[in-house]
Amino acid sequence: MRDNGFAPTTAPHDILDDTAAVLDQRRRAVRAVASAAADAEDCALLLEALGLKPAEGVTTVPGPRSAD
Repeated sequence: MRDNGFAPTTAPHDILDDTAAVLDQRRRAVRAVASAAADAEDCALLLEALGLKPAEGVTTVPGPRSAD
């Protein structure tokens, strides 16, 4: 493979250092990729290319409301 002369300028992304807004943006990006991917293999390839992890797209579902 030919060297293009470019070097990485940032370290790999560590989700532990992110603010709530960045985590929300990454969650939404994972979900957008998943909804637009042709199949699971395509989704995995796109997420890897973007430096995202499937687990970042998981959201918690609130429990049922109480009948107070």
